[in-house]
Amino acid sequence: MYDYVIVGGGSAGCAMAARLSEMPDVKVLLVEAGPSDRNPYIHMPCGFFKMTGGPLTWGYKTAPARHAGGRQMVYPQARVLGGGSSINAQVYTRGAPEDYDNWAKEDGCAGWSWSALKPYFVKSEDNDRLDGDMHGKGGPLGVSTLKEPNVMTKAFVEG
Repeated sequence: MYDYVIVGGGSAGCAMAARLSEMPDVKVLLVEAGPSDRNPYIHMPCGFFKMTGGPLTWGYKTAPARHAGGRQMVYPQARVLGGGSSINAQVYTRGAPEDYDNWAKEDGCAGWSWSALKPYFVKSEDNDRLDGDMHGKGGPLGVSTLKEPNVMTKAFVEG
């Protein structure tokens, strides 16, 4: 018997499971439809292009788009432990502050403004390069810059 069942092993699901499991008397089950993140393409930025389709995604496509000549576009949605963070080229980014503020104001999502969420972004981060009031150290989410990128990564970044 579990106290909490979390469906979806993406970033949010994994973070929630980790936090809940810190309580010693709580049993947590994390359910993910896909496999673990052992695919080598997950662990190299240039592998991103191989991760937009295949067995680690759900194979979704957009509705036909008028501005794309009526074509459907690939819409990568991860089906792997780590979720979208496992298929996003190892890029860390936050949403635009205006988006959070719009959710709070226009969509009535109380507590979702940038100023309300920023402390949690900072607290969650363990940034090896940046600090100050926008970045954190010591959190569970490692944000780093490669000290010695491999040849393929350099080629990818340089274009």
